[in-house]
Amino acid sequence: MTLTSIRDWTNVSLEIGRQTLREWREGGARRSEEVVELWEHVVSRSPSSLGDELWVVYEQVCVAALDCARMDLSLECIKALEERFPRSNRVLKLQAMRYEAAEQYDTANNLYERLIEADPTNNSFRKRKIAVLLAERKRLDAIRELNEYLKIFLNDSEAWIQLSDLFLAEGDFAKAAHCLEECVLAAPLNTLYLRRLGDIRYTQGGQENIELAKAYYEQAAKLNPTDMRTLYGIVLIEVSGSNPEVSLIIDAVQQMKTQLAISK
Repeated sequence: MTLTSIRDWTNVSLEIGRQTLREWREGGARRSEEVVELWEHVVSRSPSSLGDELWVVYEQVCVAALDCARMDLSLECIKALEERFPRSNRVLKLQAMRYEAAEQYDTANNLYERLIEADPTNNSFRKRKIAVLLAERKRLDAIRELNEYLKIFLNDSEAWIQLSDLFLAEGDFAKAAHCLEECVLAAPLNTLYLRRLGDIRYTQGGQENIELAKAYYEQAAKLNPTDMRTLYGIVLIEVSGSNPEVSLIIDAVQQMKTQLAISK
C-alpha cells in the first residue's frame, strides 16, 4: 500500500502515520484535515514513540488544527510546546496565529510586534502581521507594512505581487506596474509576470503604455507561444480602435482559447 493510495487515514499504522506526517512536512504539503485525522486517530496514541520529532509534529498539527478551526486541538499543542519550550518565539508565533484565527486581531498584532522586535530579520513574523491587517480589511495599512517589509526583503517576489494586487484594488495602476517590474527584474523569463504587466499597462491606456503593453505581451509570447491570454492581449492592441471587425477577431481568439482548453 502506497501513501498516495490511502483514503482512510484513521486505520494506518503508527509508522505509516509518522512517515506520512514527515513527508508532508518536508514537502510543504498543507493537508490539514488529514494531518488532524492522523494525529487524533493514530499518532497521538503513542506520542512518546516519536522521540524529539514529537515537537515538530506538535507544531505541524497546531497549524493544521487552526486551518480546520479546531481551536481545542491547537491549544492542546501550544500548551505542550510551551511547557517544553517556555520562551520560544516559534511557540509565541503559534499563539499569535491562534488569536488571529479567533479574530482577536489586536492581541495577535501585539504578539507579532513583540516577535518582530525580538527578531527583526525573520520575515514570517512580518508577513503574519500583514495578514492580520488584510483580515481586518485595512488595505492602506497593509500597503504601508508591505512597503516597509520590502525595504528589508527586496527580493521577495511573492510580496511584490501582493503589493501589486493591493495597488490594483486601490486603482493605482502606476504603482501596481512598478511592483511587477521588480518581479520581472528578478525573473525576466517568467511569462506570468510579463503578461500581468502587459495587462496593467494596457488598462492604464495612452500611447506610451499601450506600446509598453505590446512589448511585454510580445516577449511573453516568444517565451510561451501557446499562452492564449498573451496572444489575446496582442490582438486587442493590434485591432482596438481602428478595425471595424474587432469583435469578430476577438471572438475568434476566444474560440481558439476554448478549443485549447478542451484539448488539454
